[in-house]
Amino acid sequence: MYSLGDNAKNAKASIIHIEGDPDHPVNRGTLCPKGASLIDFIHSPNRLMYPEYRAPGSSEWKRISWEHALDRIAELMKADRDANFVEKTPDGKTVNRWLTTGFLAASVGSNEVGYLTHKTVRSLGMLAFDNQAHVGHGPTVAGLAPTFGRGAMTNHWVDIKNTDLILVMGGNAAEAHPCGFKWVTEAKAYHKARLIVVDPRFTCTASVADFYAPIRTGTDITFLGGIINYLLTHDKIQHEYVRNYTDMSFIVREDFTFKDGLFSGYDESKRKYYKSSWDYERGDDGFVKVDPTLQHPRCVFNLMKQHFAAYTPEMVTKVCGTLTEKFLKVCETLATTASPNRAGTILYALGWTHHSVGAQGFNPLAAAPNKAKIGLGLSKLKWLVVMDPLATETSEF
Repeated sequence: MYSLGDNAKNAKASIIHIEGDPDHPVNRGTLCPKGASLIDFIHSPNRLMYPEYRAPGSSEWKRISWEHALDRIAELMKADRDANFVEKTPDGKTVNRWLTTGFLAASVGSNEVGYLTHKTVRSLGMLAFDNQAHVGHGPTVAGLAPTFGRGAMTNHWVDIKNTDLILVMGGNAAEAHPCGFKWVTEAKAYHKARLIVVDPRFTCTASVADFYAPIRTGTDITFLGGIINYLLTHDKIQHEYVRNYTDMSFIVREDFTFKDGLFSGYDESKRKYYKSSWDYERGDDGFVKVDPTLQHPRCVFNLMKQHFAAYTPEMVTKVCGTLTEKFLKVCETLATTASPNRAGTILYALGWTHHSVGAQGFNPLAAAPNKAKIGLGLSKLKWLVVMDPLATETSEF
């Protein structure tokens, strides 16, 4: 940050310029959208410089001191914790939990702030602690845990420069992640990588793509299912990797089934799956039975082929609205990475996870599809503290 003056020579102190660190290995001195807009954020006439308080039933906000605000929040928290803290359960188990107050955090803080926030909230015994990234990355963690590991990202930004193919689906990295997207452009410029964009909108990312395929919103599962079907049907997979580093050769139990849209083990009365039949078949030694040839009808490889066989190019066109020839073009290009000397990468953040069950944003009232319902819920809270530089719609409650 560059500032102007310290009131010397009649110059008013002000932040006049913000730029990144040119020595940073990832962004190389560029700024993300949040950083690029920070100068306007600092000088915004709507920026709050001090706490405000609105008494119950009043329509007027009054300025209060930081000491008053912090003391009042601490008083309310302590009073609620003293009244509702649960030290032991009825059966005598020590739990030390506080269930009547919740804490909603955001991703604008640094790792250090997040660490301290978590330690503070948990040390008080508070269980209702959530973050805007919880829902957004929750499906990511669940999906990646049994494959690449528990994380939202499985590869480093800089390594994208070494890829031969980039599929962007579910995001607009050129605008939303320009610091990372520079590695996509570097891969195109110096590694002759091809960029494919699948998106309902013709985005800025699509404008620099080698190939763009439009898709209806909310149909990406069908589109990806079609890609999997194409790759398996045409044997466009890296066999050495699949055979040795995945469970494709594992044989699944004989009682595992998939019929009429339901897997085996479904209890209709409880609307719940019992997953014991989903396990692998085991030998007398307790180890999973495998078929390295991938010929066994119940090995994972063949069960996947059977499961995704319904996602034909015609089905993809019918559901997604994508022209069959465009869909096949995407599949054929992705299939080129089946060669051991070629690599591909996928940028998905975060359209694959942000659907009807995804995150609605940190400011719940402004982002929620049913504002009346959210507003009613907020208005019924005993007390609500909103910590935000701007007076948001949520703070009106």
